[in-house]
Amino acid sequence: MKNLEKGILLEKVSFFYITDEKEGIEAIRKLSESKYLYIDTEVAVKSFKDIDFFGDRVRLIQIGNEEDIFIFDMFKVPQVADEIKQLLESRGIVGHNLKFDIKFLKTNFDIFPRVVFDTMIASQILSEGEDERHSLAAVTYRLTEHEMDKSQQASAWGMKELTREQIEYSAKDVEVLREIFSIQKERLNSVETPHKATGKIRDIFGIENAVAAVEMAFLPELANMELIGMPVDEKSLKERLRSAEREYQREYIDFVRKYGVDPFSPQQVTRWLTRLGLELPKTQKGSLSSQDSALRKYIDREEVNYLLKIRSYKKVIDKLKELDKYCRNGRIHSTFKQIGAPTGRMASMHPNLQNIPHELRDIFRAPEGKKLIIADYSQIELRIAAEYVNDETMIRAFQEGKDLHRFTASLLTGKNYESITKEERQLAKAINFGLIYGISPRSLMEYARNNYEIEITYEQAQEFHRKFFEVYQKFKEWHERVKENLKEHNRITVVTLLGRRIKARRFTDAVNYPIQGTGSDLLKMAVAMFGKLKKDLKANVVNLVHDEIIVETDEKTAFEAKNILAKSMEKSGKILLKKVPVAFEIEIVDNWAEK
Repeated sequence: MKNLEKGILLEKVSFFYITDEKEGIEAIRKLSESKYLYIDTEVAVKSFKDIDFFGDRVRLIQIGNEEDIFIFDMFKVPQVADEIKQLLESRGIVGHNLKFDIKFLKTNFDIFPRVVFDTMIASQILSEGEDERHSLAAVTYRLTEHEMDKSQQASAWGMKELTREQIEYSAKDVEVLREIFSIQKERLNSVETPHKATGKIRDIFGIENAVAAVEMAFLPELANMELIGMPVDEKSLKERLRSAEREYQREYIDFVRKYGVDPFSPQQVTRWLTRLGLELPKTQKGSLSSQDSALRKYIDREEVNYLLKIRSYKKVIDKLKELDKYCRNGRIHSTFKQIGAPTGRMASMHPNLQNIPHELRDIFRAPEGKKLIIADYSQIELRIAAEYVNDETMIRAFQEGKDLHRFTASLLTGKNYESITKEERQLAKAINFGLIYGISPRSLMEYARNNYEIEITYEQAQEFHRKFFEVYQKFKEWHERVKENLKEHNRITVVTLLGRRIKARRFTDAVNYPIQGTGSDLLKMAVAMFGKLKKDLKANVVNLVHDEIIVETDEKTAFEAKNILAKSMEKSGKILLKKVPVAFEIEIVDNWAEK
């Protein structure tokens, strides 16, 4: 290849540093012969602690096939960006922590690959929930025992001329991908799963593992969601913050004057409440607890009610400040950890958009000419649980279109289904969600109080516990099998309906993981399917909250987008749930609070 002889040999692998347009075009032509490519980027950032995907600049794009690695210096050959775009968007892409690279490629060059394999995500899948590190260096060492020198990672990538060490470092990051991808592919495909992968992930990378295929199809949708951000009424946000701070100050001063206690001093509060004659539980360290959950049973006491009110104000203010900090031109761009828990559930940070209290959701509004589509699966964990343990009573209730909380309440109380009160349904909700996950009668008391503000005695909890497992016998059998396995092996591997494998050592984890994990699989399947079915329709997922999907779309295409989202959710549900019908609510709204 002309002018590429200045490539340097790195551990028997050649790489070429591209600073000339003709060299770049020739390299791209050679790379286009491959079905999939290995990529990485190096970015000139203002601050490694506060990376700005919209302001920081990509310095290098490293692209490799099985023979060569080409390092494109985009400060010197920005004119080849269009050719690189065509290349990367028409091939499969293998990388590590690809969401990072995809976001920068999109903001810098409008390059957005959609068929991807992320070795970091693959490592998390293969770890089966174990506490392992998943950096490129950690994964490489775990799989190959090769140590990587990452000392150049935070070097000055924005300087006019890069050092030889920087260029070699950038090549090494792509070189190791070849080896770990091959190992991960073999390991993923060796895992027995109830479903097999379909589509481009299988066709291009040869991946048979359905969990890996879903995660890889979901990844570009998540990157796109982070880039677009959640729409927020910035004016309302700031006004709400000012108003809340004023009200909080008044109430705080009044509380301190009235009771002589700082509501945020645990020592002062516990002494004060003890003097009032309240019995407080002890923490694991032996000190008295004044946490909200410990005080809810005294909510009728004026002093406690006021204390909880003050604390509630402070939580709202802290959340508003967090949102205001990250608000940018009427959008909030959160960062989501794609696999943030052993179950595959995501975690949101900077700011957390998954814990927005209902009273603040009205500030999340669609801009003029836009609409929000809010959709969530109905009682999905219970539906998954019924399918998972094959409990005929629960399955039949869902097949008949029953509300399971009302249905459970009627079975436990002996009352007619239609006669169940709101309070009885609420209690049954606590029982359903608590007992399928194996909590004890005593824990059920606390769970009902802390999460549903319902007081029951220990004797009542024992009776509900007994009746529940008489009614839903398959759950009792399942729990007994799990306990026996844990007793014999100390830990077991549980499997979701899609095939995600998760190791568990505790009983409550062992019965929780496969249900919540299946819910996570289902949500990601629905989002990936929506991204595929909508094609060029201007509709984008802007937030995900466990079993809820929020889409922003043009007002003119809202009904079309709603129908595509509904189809995606239903189709995904039917893949995993064969006996239990899938149900979900979906609405077109102007703001999040309308749902």
